[in-house]
Parts: sequence; C-alpha cells; structure tokens
Amino acid sequence: MTVSLYTLAEKAKQQDREAMYDFLQKFEPFIQKSLSQTKPQNREDLRQDLRLKCMECVHRFESEQTPGFFEFVNTIEQNTE
Repeated sequence: MTVSLYTLAEKAKQQDREAMYDFLQKFEPFIQKSLSQTKPQNREDLRQDLRLKCMECVHRFESEQTPGFFEFVNTIEQNTE
C-alpha cells in the first residue's frame, strides 16, 4: 500500500521513526541526483546534510496552514488576473 507524503510527514512529526525513514526514502532519488553534481569526496557529508534538512522540514510542516485544493486554485486564479 502506498502512503502519501502528507501522511508520512504527519506521522514522522509525531516521532514515528518508521514514517521518517519512509519519508526520507521517498526523497532518496532526488538526493542521489543532487549528489551526482558534487565532488565524490563531499558526497557523504552532503547526503547527511540533505537528509537532516528533510527531517527539519517535516518538523516545521504545519498541515493546518496548508491550503485545500479549492483555496489553492482560487489563489492561482487571483494571481493570474
């Protein structure tokens, strides 16, 4: 069963280690791609820094402030007028 990033973030924020691991795994392809653009000797440090940043973002994530679909569409429409 596939779990959404939203659900993983909410669970990880509540100190669920497995959810945090799964959340980080979802971003691993992006992390790997970023690492390919750096010098080999810097990759492991950068990998850890990127994972840490992802974890910090999870803990700052506030789902109550995330707009719903219709709020999001209305914002886009207002900005394109």
